[in-house]
Amino acid sequence: MGAVKGFGYLMSYRAISYWFDSLGSDPLPRAPLPGDLEIDVAIVGGGFTGAWTAYYLKRADPDCRVALLEADTVGFGASGRNGGWCWASVAGLHHHFERDREKGEALRQAIGATIDEVGAVCASEGIEADYRKGGGLTITTNPAQAERVRAHVDSHREIGWSEEEVHWLEPAEVRERMRVASCHGAMFSTQAARVHPAKLARGVAAAAEKRGVEIYEQTRVTRVEPGRVHTAHGVVRAHRIVLGLAGYLSQLPSTRRDAIPAYNYMIATEPLSRETWERIGLASGTGFGDASRFIIYAHRTADDRIAIGGRGLRYFYGSAIDPRFEHNPHSERLLRQALRDVIPDLGEVEITHRWGGAFGISRDMTASVNLDPATGIASAGGYVGDGVAASNLAARTLSDLLLDRKSALTELPWVGHRSPRWEPEPLRWIGVRAGTAINASADATEKRTGRRARLHDVALRILGANLEY
Repeated sequence: MGAVKGFGYLMSYRAISYWFDSLGSDPLPRAPLPGDLEIDVAIVGGGFTGAWTAYYLKRADPDCRVALLEADTVGFGASGRNGGWCWASVAGLHHHFERDREKGEALRQAIGATIDEVGAVCASEGIEADYRKGGGLTITTNPAQAERVRAHVDSHREIGWSEEEVHWLEPAEVRERMRVASCHGAMFSTQAARVHPAKLARGVAAAAEKRGVEIYEQTRVTRVEPGRVHTAHGVVRAHRIVLGLAGYLSQLPSTRRDAIPAYNYMIATEPLSRETWERIGLASGTGFGDASRFIIYAHRTADDRIAIGGRGLRYFYGSAIDPRFEHNPHSERLLRQALRDVIPDLGEVEITHRWGGAFGISRDMTASVNLDPATGIASAGGYVGDGVAASNLAARTLSDLLLDRKSALTELPWVGHRSPRWEPEPLRWIGVRAGTAINASADATEKRTGRRARLHDVALRILGANLEY
């Protein structure tokens, strides 16, 4: 039986999240690195970025020797704990469009096509990840949110999304798709799918392994330097090294301030009856969220639950990551209240799962893909919560970069983007707390007055937040 270390005792991997609990059986971790190893490409991190990169590398070049190193088990981090939103979104997309319209349009097209690419790989490799492309709703619950999201629909049109792909729904049209309370309209995006994130991460890793990738779990990396990855089990020598660690970059000395780990929380309901779903009206595979600064993100799972997360984030001093941070009763109460507020017809339902995990935030809230030719060290991340789809596009881009192949992907504007490093403590803790407080105040102001909290947005930009809407 697979197990993880908790607070001085062992607990089942199934306790990590609803996604791990619903795998069907407790994962049995692969063996750790048996000793020193020489390889072409060493990938650090067994989440979406690492697994997808390993898969695409071996698919493009079967002779490339690839090893993936994971501190625990594949999908243990954010990739096995997130909301399962596979949406056509890249953190910083509008920023790139403003800098170079043509390149921004290329990135938009690439992330739009990624939703179908994920589904195609699941089909071709037999990955049963509950993939279903049903679109996504961004619901507005007050006039201020409606104003912001209408403007966001317009900005989507400006960067090339078609009317069919992204459009505004009036309140009556929203209720045809989902019975919600206090709705002032919604944005509907067709390029969105639901996935079971743990099944997807582990399925992609298994597909990579079948193609010859060596996967070593329970192998914590302690240090990375050009040509060498140091672990407690040995040193891996590689011509190229990929860091796919998201918020866990903060745990390595050389990348401690490249990203911060921010905790977000989720809950899942019991399976709902057919009669309940008829009242709610939400089709299987359709995701929904709201337009608060502290959004909710949710969807109907393959076994007819509602999995919902969001309503804030928590950052712990010194970029700390600890199992004790993975449950937050206050956030869980906010999510239960959000369910009641958004779907009053839901009634009383049992919450069967509660969990949390850390995702990575770059200083300018912009995702990036990089390869330093001088050191041979590559990385991708800074997805800011939008990593399910973006990690696939990043991995395909990394594959071309690592194999020295010029392509349309290697010309995308997020390639070579360098986010500023986070400030040292206590400045980053103070800054994150200030940003969190401003967002909470903005939501409260818009809910109370119905008017956009523009001064709050100015304050966030002063802090360096790259806001999409």
